[in-house]
Amino acid sequence: MASFQTILIIGATSGIGEELARQYHSLGKQVIISGRRTTRLDTLAAQLLGVGVIQIDVQDLDALPRKIDEAFTMFPEIDAVIVNAGIQILLDYTADNNNNNGYPTTANITKEITTNLTGPTVLARCIIEHFRASRPSQASLLAFVTSGLGLVPATMLPIYCATKSALHYFTVILRNQLKDTPISVVEILPPYVKTELDVAHADEMAKRLGGQKPQGMPVKEYVESVIKGLAVTQADGKIQKYVAEGLPRVAVEAWVQALGPIAQMLHMDL
Repeated sequence: MASFQTILIIGATSGIGEELARQYHSLGKQVIISGRRTTRLDTLAAQLLGVGVIQIDVQDLDALPRKIDEAFTMFPEIDAVIVNAGIQILLDYTADNNNNNGYPTTANITKEITTNLTGPTVLARCIIEHFRASRPSQASLLAFVTSGLGLVPATMLPIYCATKSALHYFTVILRNQLKDTPISVVEILPPYVKTELDVAHADEMAKRLGGQKPQGMPVKEYVESVIKGLAVTQADGKIQKYVAEGLPRVAVEAWVQALGPIAQMLHMDL
């Protein structure tokens, strides 16, 4: 991703987003960090001198257009946006409402869908409008962090898997809609990475998986691979469509190979 110099990371206060901010900052990029938790933003900004900061809560849908306007006003040179915000809630549709361990409350269902899907799709509209206005003939990047679980789901994470699957398809469709623009639309599909994403239900997940949680990939190592992947271009000069490795890479390649010819009949490029 050497050609992109000013990167807005939405969801940068922990995990993959925070590590992306740290590593891109160390590479000399101009990094703008955003997230819901202002304390964490302030702490990270104090450690990474020179980063830009803007508070964005992806659950506040009405505020998102204004927040993106603010970001591009403060940093008009933004040429890459990585949408990383996401939450994961263990939900069990066989639980009763007296069971605090996974009962799918309307609040939790709505929260997960808004954070993982609705928010990113609203953000996409706002970001694309700015890219088309400020960089009509210059390359830009819009990347979404989905999950390998969007292609191969896990039973205990019904809404998480469904939203990541929906975001996967949204990214594919968006890439096709923007094929004649200089905007690269990229999907980043992580494997299981050691982050705070599942901290609230890690023990329960391990129990449901037979007593042992899968070994997560270290976040620093994973983000190093993402940064390398975002530097790979295709024949058309755009960034490669998918940044994935391990099981997500196998899954997405199998999906493209199996359904690609059918998609072509619908004038879609997977």
